[in-house]
Formats: sequence, structure tokens, C-alpha cells
Amino acid sequence: MSTSAQSVEIESLDLNSEVRFINRELSWLAFNERVLAEAENRRHPLLERVRFLSISANNLDEFYMVRVAGLKGQHLAGIKTLSQDGLTPAQQLEAIGQRASKLMADQQITWLALCRELDEAGISVIEPTNLRPGDRAWLENRFMAEVFPVLALVWLSSSNGSATAFACRH
Repeated sequence: MSTSAQSVEIESLDLNSEVRFINRELSWLAFNERVLAEAENRRHPLLERVRFLSISANNLDEFYMVRVAGLKGQHLAGIKTLSQDGLTPAQQLEAIGQRASKLMADQQITWLALCRELDEAGISVIEPTNLRPGDRAWLENRFMAEVFPVLALVWLSSSNGSATAFACRH
């Protein structure tokens, strides 16, 4: 066994290089893909898997309302400033669109698989069109009495003057 050190050549690292950085938005989508993977993980209880899918869907909604909306605003304003990883807002939107389309398709596939498993477990998912009139009225009353009072309407305005409203719990 040799104890002598060997010479190793190390490439110089450009500290300003774009390859050192991971795009913030694409990194966020990768995180959300990992959340969705937990929904597909059969080691978790079934209802926890449904919860992971719900978290993934909610995260993606918020991502589009805030981060994608911001990038679209930059793109529409003609801003071409590069992100740290070297992408313009338009390039980021293109990359997000490709990655998010696959994520949404995967969410749908996961939801359909979970619906089958829920059915096998004796848990029914009923579409609104399949509700009887009395059931619909009961649900509307329950929503208005117990859910609606704890929602708050939030307005987000963008740099171009448009506004988006969404509800959140407080």
C-alpha cells in the first residue's frame, strides 16, 4: 500500500459562471415533483397520499399566481434581465411551461390511481353532477356556515395594474 500523495489537476472554477446556479423557479418545480412522488409512495397511508397530491396541486396553483405571474409581468414589460443561471424571463416561462405541463399530467395520473384505491378502500369520491338536490343544499349550507366564515379574500396587484383575487384561510 502506497502512502505517497498523487497529484490531481483541478479545473479552475469561474465564480461568476451561470452553471454554478440552479434556476429558482425550476428548482421549485423539482421540489413540487418530490411532493407528488410522496403521493405515489405506497409506504404512506392512502389518505396521506391524497394529502400529498393536494399539497402538490395547491403549491402549483400558488406558484402560478405569484411566481409565474411575476415572470409574465417582466416579459410583458420587455424586461430581458438574466436570472443568475442566465435565463431571460421568456426563457424561464418556456422552461416552466414544459416542466409544469408534465407535472400536471402526472398529478392527473396520480389522482386517477388514488381514486381507484379509494374506491377499493370503500371511500367514494362523488362528482358534483352526481349529487342529489338535497345533498347539494346540505353541502352549500355547511360550507356557508363553517368554511366561508374562515376564508379571507386577498387581492394581489401587478405592475401592469391588473389584480387577482384568491381566498385563503386566516
